[in-house]
Amino acid sequence: MNEVIKFYRKEIVENFWPFWEKSFDHNHGGVFTCYTNDGSQLVSRDKYTWSQGRFLWLCSELYQLTAEGRLPFDSAALKSMADKTYAFLKKHTLTDEKHVLYAVTEDGKKLEGQADISIYADCFFVLGVNKYAEVFHDAEAFHLALSVYGTINSRVRDGRVKTEPYPIPEGFLSHSLPMILLNVAQEIEETAGRFSFSIEDPDVRKSGELSRYILDQFIADDGRCIELKRENGESGGSLLEEHLNPGHTLEAVWFHIHSLKEWKESEREEVLGTLSKAAIKALKSGWDEEYGGLLRFVDKDGGKPSGRVDDEEPYCVLIRDTWDTKLWWPHSEALYTLLLLHERTKDEAFMEWYRKVADYTFRTFPNPDKQIGEWIQIRSRDREPLNKVVALPVKDPFHVIRNFILIMKLFK
Repeated sequence: MNEVIKFYRKEIVENFWPFWEKSFDHNHGGVFTCYTNDGSQLVSRDKYTWSQGRFLWLCSELYQLTAEGRLPFDSAALKSMADKTYAFLKKHTLTDEKHVLYAVTEDGKKLEGQADISIYADCFFVLGVNKYAEVFHDAEAFHLALSVYGTINSRVRDGRVKTEPYPIPEGFLSHSLPMILLNVAQEIEETAGRFSFSIEDPDVRKSGELSRYILDQFIADDGRCIELKRENGESGGSLLEEHLNPGHTLEAVWFHIHSLKEWKESEREEVLGTLSKAAIKALKSGWDEEYGGLLRFVDKDGGKPSGRVDDEEPYCVLIRDTWDTKLWWPHSEALYTLLLLHERTKDEAFMEWYRKVADYTFRTFPNPDKQIGEWIQIRSRDREPLNKVVALPVKDPFHVIRNFILIMKLFK
């Protein structure tokens, strides 16, 4: 495991953080992310709050690891970047109702049509500000994160939620919404504990409650994580209902494992078994036996997604048209999830899968241009680079570095 830690530490230090450090906006705070897929060209200086919150989370975590002597960065520089990004988010991305703008200009001006269009922007604002509060012991920042989290939960409860860039189809329940809320709840609760602060607000959903809800409502008997299900409980044979998202499943698995402490001790072994089954289902169904790697979307039993396609439904079209692409983030999530599952279960099958995924990942995604670094994040089924974007029109700074950090912390 020492070799594993050394490998991922080197990746952060030599390949990833240099790319994002040079992308920092020293004038206004925050980070520029609107790059081409290969990272060679910045095509816009607009700032998407989704990415800015994630970047604040990274700055804060990297500062903490540097302060502990586990990374060789300049702690003062990281703190300055975190401070400026927090100030930018606080000043420019909140509405009077403490809702979060989807995107702003380089210097924080509002962009038309960017208010209240994605609850995910709010969630990543909270993740970043909460982590900043935890690492830098800033109680004011924590209360800001908690207040925005309260508005998120109120809107979810009242059904006043928009989820750009992928609107939840009408009449469906989505796994993605409680999934991100679970991650936010986990981090809010951890920081509250650091401040010895009790979260009494009944409108703020707790991680244990969310974990139970997801496993009850979205995990099928065969282990499949159901991404979309009809509110009325009926099945209409739609592509929306019949598909599996391997990356989302694997990311969700580690969220739930982090919440095992919220389950009764007598329940934990069974829950871990359910999560192990879900991970194996995602891996076996999602693995491309011809070219290797995890496909973006597959049928619930593996292979090309099947089911009725509604050409008027954007998410349905997305599944149909991009199912066979290979994305960076599911592979980085798989690396951490598989090591975590092996550590918790001691099942060698997870280590075998880890080696398989790691071999494909590090042959496929690293940018061959070492002067640029990072990863080419989006590739075709046969590993060719695609000049496309996923979700936001940005090169994402979050998934890979976060998972490498989690791997380092796993084997501390």
